[in-house]
Amino acid sequence: MEPRLFLVDGMSLLFRAYHALMRTGLHAPSGEPTFATFGFANMLLALLREEQPELLAVVFDTAAPTFRHEQYTAYKATRQAPPEDLAIQIQHVKQLLDALGIPRLELPGYEADDLIATLARQAAEAGYTVACVTSDKDFFQLLSDRIIVLRPTTREGTDYERWDVQRLHQEWGLSPDQVIDFLALVGDPVDNIPGVRNVGEKTALQLLHRFGSLDRLYERLDEVDKPSLRKYLGEDYHNAILSRQLVRLHTDAPISFSPELCRRRPPNVPELSALLDRLAMRTLRERLRQLFPELSAEPQSTSPSVPTEVPISPRLVPVTSPTAFKQMLQELRRAQWVSVEGDFASSHIEAEPRALFLCPRTDLLYYLPLSPQDISPEPQPSLFEETAPTSSTSLSVRQILEALIALFRTPPPYLCGHNLKRLFLALQRYGIDPPPVGSDTMIASYVLNPDDQHTLDALRRKWLPQISLPQLSEPQTESIPPSAVTVGANAPIILQLCKRLRDELRHHTMLRLAEEIEFPLIEVLAQMEWNGVAIDPKILRELGEEYRREQEQLRQRIYAEAGVEFNVDSPKQLAEVLFERLHLPRLKKTKTGYSTDVSVLSELAVCYPIAALILEYRQLSKLLSTYIETLPTLIHPRTGRIHTTYNQTATSTGRLSSSNPNLQNIPVRGERGREIRKAFVAQKVKHLLLSADYSQIELRIMAYISGDEGLIAAFKAGHDIHAATAAALFGVSINQVTPEMRRAAKVVNFGIMYGLQPFGLAQRLGISKTEAHRIIEQYFARYPGIRRYMEETVEYARRHGYVETLCGRRRYFPTITSKNATVRAAAERAAINAPIQGSAADMMKRAMIAIHRRLRTEGLRSMMILQVHDELLFEAPESEIPTLQELVRTEMQSALPLGDVPVVVDIGVGRHWDEAHG
Repeated sequence: MEPRLFLVDGMSLLFRAYHALMRTGLHAPSGEPTFATFGFANMLLALLREEQPELLAVVFDTAAPTFRHEQYTAYKATRQAPPEDLAIQIQHVKQLLDALGIPRLELPGYEADDLIATLARQAAEAGYTVACVTSDKDFFQLLSDRIIVLRPTTREGTDYERWDVQRLHQEWGLSPDQVIDFLALVGDPVDNIPGVRNVGEKTALQLLHRFGSLDRLYERLDEVDKPSLRKYLGEDYHNAILSRQLVRLHTDAPISFSPELCRRRPPNVPELSALLDRLAMRTLRERLRQLFPELSAEPQSTSPSVPTEVPISPRLVPVTSPTAFKQMLQELRRAQWVSVEGDFASSHIEAEPRALFLCPRTDLLYYLPLSPQDISPEPQPSLFEETAPTSSTSLSVRQILEALIALFRTPPPYLCGHNLKRLFLALQRYGIDPPPVGSDTMIASYVLNPDDQHTLDALRRKWLPQISLPQLSEPQTESIPPSAVTVGANAPIILQLCKRLRDELRHHTMLRLAEEIEFPLIEVLAQMEWNGVAIDPKILRELGEEYRREQEQLRQRIYAEAGVEFNVDSPKQLAEVLFERLHLPRLKKTKTGYSTDVSVLSELAVCYPIAALILEYRQLSKLLSTYIETLPTLIHPRTGRIHTTYNQTATSTGRLSSSNPNLQNIPVRGERGREIRKAFVAQKVKHLLLSADYSQIELRIMAYISGDEGLIAAFKAGHDIHAATAAALFGVSINQVTPEMRRAAKVVNFGIMYGLQPFGLAQRLGISKTEAHRIIEQYFARYPGIRRYMEETVEYARRHGYVETLCGRRRYFPTITSKNATVRAAAERAAINAPIQGSAADMMKRAMIAIHRRLRTEGLRSMMILQVHDELLFEAPESEIPTLQELVRTEMQSALPLGDVPVVVDIGVGRHWDEAHG
């Protein structure tokens, strides 16, 4: 076997880990961030596990300038210094490599790319097979019969994808020599390599396929068909040649390859153990132990924990007769916890359970096949009558589910699962009310840290790193579909995760939040998704015709302003018109040219009418494509309604989101938003919609949390809070407040919670920065408790690394101690807002749970059908409207009392949503 050498581009993998995991907020007890270190280590361990290399080196850049800076002074001039929370992790990674005995190389004045290129060529010439481990496409120029590139990937089945000469030719149609010319044409905005304007990867490939090389392209430039492309190529000739020099990897760096330079050493176990302890990397320790058994187990944690069973291959028991079903129920009754995992045909409201797996112990797993064709509306004999047939077809799915779910109604056993909403939606098909949730591991993970990943595999890797998926093998599974076997293997893992995460929730004092809010909410959301919402396609069809007419009128006005017709929907053509033809200011550059995004157009719209017209045109396009043309296609053929999906784990704040379709983003302000809301109607005759909306709830929560006497007094007096604020800011009585003053006060009131600064306020109100600063200072003078709350909250977050809502929901801020002012300021703004927005989310969820329970216990036919921002929407018989109004108002106002601050709920009724919303 030929000797092998692995050269790892350290910063490439570290940047990849940083951006992939930055939302997780992983950090050490000291507050130091660890998420990028963890990601880098996992990629490195995958390489060690899959390749078992003897010769391996990790190569890093240094801060010293290189020869490329001499060639081009602007080289990497636009690249900012590594974020502070990455810089500290670079040191963590180097310490980890040293402790693992993995050589690391760096040389002042030379980039890691050139060191890797030099060593790769030398080693290849010496007869080694060399793998360059990197995400950087620049290394494709090194490919040969002895040099390959291993690129990290998220594709299932492998951690790295292999690139060699053959694959480069198959996927790009290029040879390694042509890669340099490809990179020269495309450029690299990250390193400030100019390339040729408006030449992206697709165009560069087409040019090289036709002309072969950069030199031949310029020799035959007049053969380029597209005039604008020919123009850019000609004007940017010198940039292309310069870029070719900059992207070429040099293989003559002053470093010499030898096997000893890259040979791994035994790990320094005491040093490695101390580093893992300091960074509190329990999961990484367990994974390292699989490769380095000499690394001791983690010291006993001081936090309480439930011993985790190491799973064995569970005994799989098929349940195919009433007798076996009865025996299973008897066994389940003896358990404290039972995990349930389902194999479903289809999804969402069409979810049909093909089979259920039930796990009362990690060594016992029941397989319960379900046959939809056996459903019968006719009464069936008792499951346990002596005369009950022994054939499984004698049991209907409804009977099986009713008997099974009855088991969990009076726990123990407690029901646990992962994403139990799928099961609850399936129960809806049979009119079966869901049982209480003991634990849902997906939701428990979200409560512990909303910025983590919540997939079952991610949870297993984080919390049960020493445990692999149970093996369900023949002959146990010979009669079970392969897809069901894969699902069934999850059930023992879920059971152990349930106990582990429950322990963590209790340790972090968040078990009550999970048990009183998040777990009960699962049933509520399943019911709302099942209920759906009705729309009137005719209204949307007529609205679509009107909007398309307006869109065409706007298009003609845009042409008139531009002096030329073009494709307004093409960002590329739009950029050419705005910046090349009309010479508007170029505010932001992207990889493919100059940006025409909403932030750029909004800034330009202040002075240039064409930008304002384009913004309006785009708004109409979005409304047409997202709602007017799409919503009718989402009407379910069986129910005649739209059934959105509510996502309980998608936001960092605790608020819900929705998808397929996203009904949270339906415009709430402006005439166009109101017109779309008119299409949401009560479906049945003599039914109405009822809208219940919390009034200024985040401001009220701010008043309560901050304890500011002035703000509390204004709410107690029932004042228009924006008018009251305007009177204080502008020194007038409340009845002298003008609409402009009130608008400014409203911007300040809501903006303060989101960290609005003088510059932002000046932009929004069209005033000077000095005036904006004066208004903000006046605001804090009027409401000093708010400034005190902001300062104390930031200080708390710095000390503890997180903030909490009124119900104990936490959000972590690992970057709040960053030395990078921009990064730190963003974390501070989010920390100030999180308790307010999160408490509003808690209040809404508590109200939804209470209303849902009362609708059911009081036997009302009214349905909760939508939750959008601070609003709930109901569909109800006209006869129930008075009862529903009182019920909803009572439960929403009492969901989370705010002391002396009154909680106000605005309620309206109408045939459609806009009429009800008022």
